[in-house]
Amino acid sequence: MSSSEEPNPVKNRLLHLQDSSDDAIIAAKPQQAAAGEQEWEKRDAPGTVPEQPPRLYWLRPLVLISIPSIITVYYAIIWVHLLQNTTHDDAVNYRAFSGSLIFYSWFLIGVFGLSWAKYGLVGVEASMLRSPFWGAPNLVALLMHSNGTWSSPSGWFKAIAHREFHRLWCLLTLISFLPFIALPLSGLVFEISDGYIKTSDAPSVIGRNRTIFNERYDAIGNTRFKNPAQEAWLTGASPVIPGLAIIYSGASIERSEHSVFESLPNNLPLTESIPDLFLAPQSDKPVSGQAWGLRFKYNCSIVRFASQFTVLSQRAASTVSNVDVPVSIGLQTPSGGTIALRYTENLPTTPIFVNGVESEKNLPNIQAYFEIGTSGPRADPFLIGSYKYNGSHPSFEADEGNDSLVFEYAVWQYRHDPFNTYNEASRPFNSTVGPSVEGMGSPIVRADNGTYVLNSTFFALKGDLLTSDSTNTTTDAKDPFGFAPMLRGSSTGKLLYAAPPVGVRCVTSSDVGTAELNGITSTFDNFQRSSPDANITLGFSGALRFGLTAKAILAERFYEHYLSGDLPGLRPSTNEDYQRYESFIDTGPLLRSINLAHALDASNLMYDISSAFRAEWTDTGLTSSRVGKILSVASLIPGYEVGNFVLALFCLWAVLSAGLGLWYGFRRRPADRLDGYTMLRKGADMAGELKENDEFMSGKPYHDGKTLAELPGNVLGAKY
Repeated sequence: MSSSEEPNPVKNRLLHLQDSSDDAIIAAKPQQAAAGEQEWEKRDAPGTVPEQPPRLYWLRPLVLISIPSIITVYYAIIWVHLLQNTTHDDAVNYRAFSGSLIFYSWFLIGVFGLSWAKYGLVGVEASMLRSPFWGAPNLVALLMHSNGTWSSPSGWFKAIAHREFHRLWCLLTLISFLPFIALPLSGLVFEISDGYIKTSDAPSVIGRNRTIFNERYDAIGNTRFKNPAQEAWLTGASPVIPGLAIIYSGASIERSEHSVFESLPNNLPLTESIPDLFLAPQSDKPVSGQAWGLRFKYNCSIVRFASQFTVLSQRAASTVSNVDVPVSIGLQTPSGGTIALRYTENLPTTPIFVNGVESEKNLPNIQAYFEIGTSGPRADPFLIGSYKYNGSHPSFEADEGNDSLVFEYAVWQYRHDPFNTYNEASRPFNSTVGPSVEGMGSPIVRADNGTYVLNSTFFALKGDLLTSDSTNTTTDAKDPFGFAPMLRGSSTGKLLYAAPPVGVRCVTSSDVGTAELNGITSTFDNFQRSSPDANITLGFSGALRFGLTAKAILAERFYEHYLSGDLPGLRPSTNEDYQRYESFIDTGPLLRSINLAHALDASNLMYDISSAFRAEWTDTGLTSSRVGKILSVASLIPGYEVGNFVLALFCLWAVLSAGLGLWYGFRRRPADRLDGYTMLRKGADMAGELKENDEFMSGKPYHDGKTLAELPGNVLGAKY
């Protein structure tokens, strides 16, 4: 062996073991120990053991990309699709599904989703710490990441207290803060409330169907039985719909814009017009499916200009067709309509009895001249079926057309002192009416000197007012109703004030048949015309088409508008012969009264106003519902602003999470996350620098010392 050969400890040990002398063994021990110590130091010297190469971690970035997006989409489905874009009737609260599962699953998913999102975010954190831009600037910042201070309020407050912020920490804090705020706020967005859930059972209903629709004796003109609608109108009774009382409207109608649909029971409109309604048999719970019923409309409105009247505007060109002066005159218009002229002085009034005997001087302090014009499909008076739904009847029209029935009502009101003996002029009276009909003219006008005179050109009727069998000798077409005595102040009274004319115009249309009912929206569609059974062999008089009964109710009525129009009626008088009112009938009450006649007409056709018809029957074409919990917009904070704000927070959270997951999540890194083992290795690297530092060894919090702030935070191989 040459002198340059390196000593081999193992070989020397073997040589020494071969030597049997104790001195040789003793001499060999120091050499063996020194060689072993050199080998240990050489093996453990820093940098001599190669580190594990960076690798890809798939699970955490996939979780970060998917979980926030799934939670955001789920919230968007609940808020946008189920609560905002899905139309439903809030008054009925009927749904096709239960809201409990959706409501509780949302908060369950939300709570677990926050933890899952944090699980994915710590993986991206490990990748971003290797970036020169996002890496920790010092060891203090690195320790903040290792403690996860960006993920909870305690860490946020600690960072604020010590004023320790840097780019990555602030970004991760923002991403954690978004769902931390959005999830609790979602509790102010939607809630579960009481409602009805759809079932497959057939409901029990009340109301007429096509088989029994004509099984009635209450048609107008029947002398044996009174019409319930007429009797109810005379008392001012409102129409009552049985059961849950849902009035279905056309799909194009915005129900929230009409006050009659705001709550249950629904009401037939008395002050507004709705162009398409459907009355179906009623249950005590919401229903869906196909039902037979009445489709109708009554569009009544206040008239402001004479040109809005399509029938009454033809009075000057009409010819006399029927005469009963001084009570009424009938006219035939050039277009085929009819006009009835009426004067209240000779119309029936409420009788007054003095000592059990009806008074002969029963005159109210208000008189009125009114005109009623009608037009529409002609009915054969000798063919009773032409007034009914017999298969050849006019169909429903959404807009005014040839099959629509037009009803027009104009009235001129006069206040006078009956018999000139009651000092009416000094009594309280509201003479305000309006809006009046402009351009309508008046049979009585005021002269320049303030007195009232007859308008000799107002009537100008064509035809003889004296019929062959008439006992009335009035032939003066200028004053067919005898206004002159009142103007002169005769014994029957003196005119005190003439009010301007007011008017209402109605357009009605109807049909019967089947329609698909949507219980969620309380609307109907797919209407199919289907006439009811005639039931002629049973001797029933049957039902008149909608609008004809209302027309008959209003034909010769004026004073009844006080009660049906919800106005104060007769006031007590000092004389039993004196009927006294304290106001004219204004346009609002007149409109309500005429609407009430149409509403009672419709409700009586389907449900009967009298209590005689209350039999239940099972409608197999419908499905019922049960009481349950439904998902609804929260009532604590009305409106959609909070819900949209929460959606914006979730969307921002999902976009930031997915963006970071895609950009940084699939980069190779030494560790899956910044865990305790990674920090242990970092501590081992710095042990030599820190074990002699008094500030570090004293146990002082890492936020308060300068030592850690001066050390680099380039863990996980970050390069600067």
